[in-house]
Amino acid sequence: MSKADGSQYGRLAYWDQRYTDDKEPFEWYCNYNSIREHCHEHFRPHGKILNVGCGNSRVSEDMHFDGFKDIVNVDLSGVVIQQMIDKTQSLNGLSWQVMDARYMELDDESFDAVLDKGMIDTLLSGDNSVESANKFCSHVARILKPGGIYMCLSSGIPNERMTMLSNQDYSWEVHYFPVPKPVISEVEPKFNPTEEPTSCYWLYTCKTGGDDEEG
Repeated sequence: MSKADGSQYGRLAYWDQRYTDDKEPFEWYCNYNSIREHCHEHFRPHGKILNVGCGNSRVSEDMHFDGFKDIVNVDLSGVVIQQMIDKTQSLNGLSWQVMDARYMELDDESFDAVLDKGMIDTLLSGDNSVESANKFCSHVARILKPGGIYMCLSSGIPNERMTMLSNQDYSWEVHYFPVPKPVISEVEPKFNPTEEPTSCYWLYTCKTGGDDEEG
């Protein structure tokens, strides 16, 4: 997929056209294998997981084949949601809905986990960026069950993202971990999170207070 001015990322017309023109799966930042260990550490196999801003990534399919059996996928683009419905008809446990991440019509405390692979970055690159990201985070906090986890894969370094994610309104316990960038050429990218935090991606785990049903 071609690159675009980040300001277009908040516009539905951009996404519909992008997914119409290019139907090949596209992974933001990295594939499932790069975060698999964290998913198994924080997600329960039979917990209800929301993949927000799913696009046409293979991550939910890969998670399904890796034992996660209840994944709700939402995206702003009806074009890509229909493509994914058609593609995954035979995979029980995957569902797909057209939804704006800033105005999620989902029940309170209805999800064990939320997976965000570039969603908050997309919102922060568009119009009314901080307001949009705060609306999204407020919905995430609302729909998570006690003891639930919000996992966010971002290009934003901790000094930038922690200001938002550690907001007391959400009451999240936040930790972060460096994730190496994929090797896409013969030259392996630098990986020096301490001295060069932009040399990697960052995975933030935000846990709600209380205990989940299974402890």
